[in-house]
Amino acid sequence: MDRWRQINRIAFHLTARLLPAYKHCRWGNKVKNAFAKIAFSHVGEAVNWGKNVLISADFVIGDFSGVGDNARIPKGVTIGNDVMIGRDLKIFTKNHKSDRTDIPMRLQGFTEISSLVIGNDVWIGDDVIITAGCCHIGEGSILAAGAVVTKDVEPYCVVGGNPAKVIRYRK
Repeated sequence: MDRWRQINRIAFHLTARLLPAYKHCRWGNKVKNAFAKIAFSHVGEAVNWGKNVLISADFVIGDFSGVGDNARIPKGVTIGNDVMIGRDLKIFTKNHKSDRTDIPMRLQGFTEISSLVIGNDVWIGDDVIITAGCCHIGEGSILAAGAVVTKDVEPYCVVGGNPAKVIRYRK
């Protein structure tokens, strides 16, 4: 079964590269969903996929969510229902170690992979970067375009900037 998942993951990435985004080609999105449902841990109903999406193996996405063009999502990410993700999202779940000064950083390895949970009804704007320091994006949050999110985001919170700071609360 693992081999079958790998084949479907490759097929998903090929279709994500070759077929247009949902707004231009609804049948292409259905093909992407068919491969994604087999390739990844869980893919909800009616997920919209952008073009050139790159996703690692251990991935969960809920119902009626959308992933924008050129998104890069590593393993260990869980995305809730009704999540809107803009173009060019980059998520980092690990970093280079840099504690020691007696050996080069490139030889120190990596930190442990941290999981990231994105709650339901979240809007992530274009060009957002989420670093390994962030483990949870709260339900109903908005991440403004271009935000660099370095720590957890509270529910119903609007954040923006570099590093991202609270702009306002939705409630």
